[in-house]
Amino acid sequence: MGAVRLSRWLPVIAVGLYVLIPVLCAAYYAVFPGGTFSLRAYSVITEDASLAAAASRTFMITGLTIVTLVATLVPALVAVHLWAPRLRPILEILCTLPLVVPPIAIAAGVVALLRWGAQQGRGSLASEVSQFMQSPDLPLILVGTYVVLCLPFTFRSIDAGLRTIPLKAMVEGSAILGSSTWGTIWRVVIPNIRGSMLFSVFFTTALCFGEFSLAATLGQQTVPVWLFDVSSNNFRASIAIAVLLNLATWALLFVATLSADRFSPAGRAARAERSLQKAAS
Repeated sequence: MGAVRLSRWLPVIAVGLYVLIPVLCAAYYAVFPGGTFSLRAYSVITEDASLAAAASRTFMITGLTIVTLVATLVPALVAVHLWAPRLRPILEILCTLPLVVPPIAIAAGVVALLRWGAQQGRGSLASEVSQFMQSPDLPLILVGTYVVLCLPFTFRSIDAGLRTIPLKAMVEGSAILGSSTWGTIWRVVIPNIRGSMLFSVFFTTALCFGEFSLAATLGQQTVPVWLFDVSSNNFRASIAIAVLLNLATWALLFVATLSADRFSPAGRAARAERSLQKAAS
């Protein structure tokens, strides 16, 4: 019996070791130069102004990506679930299409489009739009591409959240009480899919802070691109910051998983049942 129970945990242990061993080795390399403990590698956080600029740029891109995804997908999915359920398969295909397109192919297409805009001549509308989208202070072109990359996962999460609640009854009840459609979405629907939205927010944050190929191809200085650039002259510092990003990403995904379970209707029902059992005992 014990051997059978242990065999069930073997895949989990194997995955845990596969994930933890590289991180632990990288952390040891970062904080034990020459075999003695030192946090000198992390001094780059306060000494290198380019890291702060890259981090602030990445935070802005992440915030705009999250707002764009939530502001477009939540109303669209609510409308499809309520008034056009037959369109849901079409919307699902469109939202999950980026899964079959490699990110480097998306980057190549975006670069070709921006190059075409620049070739239209200085002062033309296409050239102005191309330059505006590539502004180093706020590269909106990265926001658009990250929205595309996160679209399949955000769609799945929010769609699953809407399927677990009596959406039609909520909207009809809110309308009877005099609330508008947007008011219903804001005050009734969103609080009931909070777990799904939090998972989408955390996943988007992790992707934006970990994505390298698109940002490097488009020539934008985000945190992953900064790590690549600084590794040529301060490799230990790049490893130290990469370890922090890796741990932060895993922490975000762990919190997202807990949040999705905590705020889901099933999670709330389970907690209510446990409370009643405690009260009865």
